[in-house]
Amino acid sequence: MDLRDAAQQLYAVLPREFTAERTALARQAKEAGGKDLAKEIGSLPKPTAGAWGINMLAIHQPEVIDGVVRFGASLRAAQEEGDAEAFRELGQQRQGQLSLAVQAAKELASRLGAPLSAAGAADVEQTLRAAMADAGAAAAVATGRLVRGLSGSGFESVDLTDAVAATNPDEIAGVGEAPKVKLPAGTKPARQGKKHQEPQPKEKAPEEAATSLAERRAQKRQAALEEARTEFEAAEQEALEAENAASKAWDAVNEFADRRSEVEAQIADAKKRLASLEAELIGITRDAEAAESHKKLAVRAAAQQRRAADQARRRVERLA
Repeated sequence: MDLRDAAQQLYAVLPREFTAERTALARQAKEAGGKDLAKEIGSLPKPTAGAWGINMLAIHQPEVIDGVVRFGASLRAAQEEGDAEAFRELGQQRQGQLSLAVQAAKELASRLGAPLSAAGAADVEQTLRAAMADAGAAAAVATGRLVRGLSGSGFESVDLTDAVAATNPDEIAGVGEAPKVKLPAGTKPARQGKKHQEPQPKEKAPEEAATSLAERRAQKRQAALEEARTEFEAAEQEALEAENAASKAWDAVNEFADRRSEVEAQIADAKKRLASLEAELIGITRDAEAAESHKKLAVRAAAQQRRAADQARRRVERLA
């Protein structure tokens, strides 16, 4: 067992089992003579809720992570190639892709017995958003050993410092590299004249015209891309605000639903208690009636005995 194997096993457990599992793995390494390995295992940090949710997807539903990564690659390719139309269409689809992936993470976490909070789900979405934007982040979410959430929704490189446990430089490609934008073909056309020959003005004019046209087309295409990017960023911000509002509304609904369930359970318990008390009251009433009858008989018997005793006393007095 090496550090990576230990981390792979450790980051696959539930949050509540993390500390105990880490201690057990460190002890196992130490007993096997790996004192340094045991120390390294003991220093592995517990993942955040969002990072744990991502790890669970990578381990149990890797196809969800793969779908996010592939979509992000398509989005970056459209941006790099200056394909404004494709970029705009993919940008409009991105939130839908993210929502499906986040829902998958929430359902999986619930099935595993550790439901994600609203903050944890938001961290999952932000991390997947970063994975769409950056190749290094995409590789990080697929490891299953994510320690913290990632941030990045544009086209800048994502900071992956200490984001993945027990990683190596070759495992996560693209760390620290920002996506590069390729200018459309024709922006810098290569032209070669014949050796030792001066081109005549009549021969050069068509080439210059073609170059100028290509440059204008490239500039127009770049302007369209910038416009699409601006629209995308504005729509993205509005979507985030709407999602935050929806998340708060959803939390409120869940809170009232939980409270309602709690009150209903209390009412059910109260009804059971009332039924039990009513049954007890019936029994007590029956016993009280029986006791009342017994009391009357006892009083009657006592009165009779008292009269007999009085008669006996008077007879004694006469004889005396």
